[in-house]
Amino acid sequence: MKKKLLTIAVTAAMVLSLVACGSNGGNNETKAAETSASETAAESAVSDGDGEKTLKAGATTGFFGAESLDPANNWDGWIMSIYGISENLFRLDDNLAPQPWLVDSYENTDDTTWVFTLKDGITFSNGNAVTAEAVKKCFERTYNNNTRAASTLKIDSMEADGQTLTIHTPEANPTILNDLCDPMFGVYDAESEIDPELGASCTGPYVATAFTAMTEVKMDKNSNYWGGEPAIDHIELKIMDDVDALNMALQNGEIDMIAQLPAASASLFSDTDTYTIGAATSTRSQFLQFNLESEALKDVNIRKAISMCIDREGYADVVFAGYAKPSYGIYPDTLSYGGTDGINLSVDKYDTEAAKALVEAAGYTPEKPLELKLVTYSYNTGLLQMTDMLQPELEAIGIKLSIETYDVLDDVLQAGNFDIAALSYALAPTGNAQYLINMLFASDGTDNYGHYSNSDVDADAQKLETTFDTSERDAIVKDLTQKVVDDCPDAFIASQQLLIVYNNKVTGVDVNPSEYYLITNTLDIAE
Repeated sequence: MKKKLLTIAVTAAMVLSLVACGSNGGNNETKAAETSASETAAESAVSDGDGEKTLKAGATTGFFGAESLDPANNWDGWIMSIYGISENLFRLDDNLAPQPWLVDSYENTDDTTWVFTLKDGITFSNGNAVTAEAVKKCFERTYNNNTRAASTLKIDSMEADGQTLTIHTPEANPTILNDLCDPMFGVYDAESEIDPELGASCTGPYVATAFTAMTEVKMDKNSNYWGGEPAIDHIELKIMDDVDALNMALQNGEIDMIAQLPAASASLFSDTDTYTIGAATSTRSQFLQFNLESEALKDVNIRKAISMCIDREGYADVVFAGYAKPSYGIYPDTLSYGGTDGINLSVDKYDTEAAKALVEAAGYTPEKPLELKLVTYSYNTGLLQMTDMLQPELEAIGIKLSIETYDVLDDVLQAGNFDIAALSYALAPTGNAQYLINMLFASDGTDNYGHYSNSDVDADAQKLETTFDTSERDAIVKDLTQKVVDDCPDAFIASQQLLIVYNNKVTGVDVNPSEYYLITNTLDIAE
């Protein structure tokens, strides 16, 4: 794990650089880049010289960074879905509604029994048939290897007969189809040995030919792909955490696409004759998670004071260039259970004076400050800018904030080696509110690193798991939201859009709000 201490000087320099990128100077840089790209056409990623097509794309660690190509490992299934290597029984449409994918039909025969009939003729990339028994063994292995599986989808037992998979749940599950869209439940050949480098054999349109963890993956089209021959022969995906270098790589033709483009970079690609920016309102949000084991942060007023010092409107407008909305609740208002209508907010605006009064009441002043440590990702420019904005605001009210950044946060969070964590999560990527609740707000949540616990919230979470009626589910989520907002174990900041920018020679791009899908068999690139 690479640890970096963030200094004010470095952060200020980064902010100035990004502000410059967002100015009118961006158009001049784009024009210069167009000339550079045309001059280096011979080096373009489009053709290998033998008539085959290659597409190259770049993104930061947060979007492309996999530790392995094993769908059952940690969050790697998510990344493998983005890569176009793994697929699920169901797939989310643009409205986050689950649609059959590897499944031909399904039936809910009683409250706890679901019968899925798989499509015939689908094979894994190694040529082995996708049968109900293969899916059953795949799920069994995933449950044994990933602790999130049981909290995401509780399964009592499974039966396999030819192409028919029967799943029994311990209780009624109204969101099982959404849950089966989670890339953690990607379908792979668990009966064959999983290659330590190239990973599992899956059903997606592409197959890895080379992989370096958290660095790059190279892929060829899957000759056994069931959904139609992929249009592009080779795909190369590179992790580039230096955002300026990432932008320049697209401008000079080294890559053809940037996935999850930082909003501050959008103005660089405003020339519609050269670039297209695809956008979808996702459920991703930036937020602070407070460590309630930290003595000072056991005081809810300190947590709320910190939340009051976040300039959410400025953050959304400046850092995200309008590609985000301020958040004072939890879920974005694009979801039926989201927004803050009907929620009584104790923090509803940027208010440093009110924050200062709360901190002073707790016995802290700028002369006698409370010292706290914040951790965040080294590659997330939006959160780095937010923490840079927050640091002086807190100092002025009597909280001295030190900031540490990490390439990978998992170990730090699990060890509880923080007071505040600045994080970025997709809150409901499957459309299911329970996804975040089970991870973050339940007392035993897998990502509840701050050790938040409220028995009433746990009761709401349990009730939600067995409620089928949509309006009743929305009401439960609203009730839970009110309790969480009152307790302030987390401070949600902004809900953002997913941006994908690509050269206009690329076609067939579909920006899905789930963030799960990028590389598909319909992607194409002009020679």
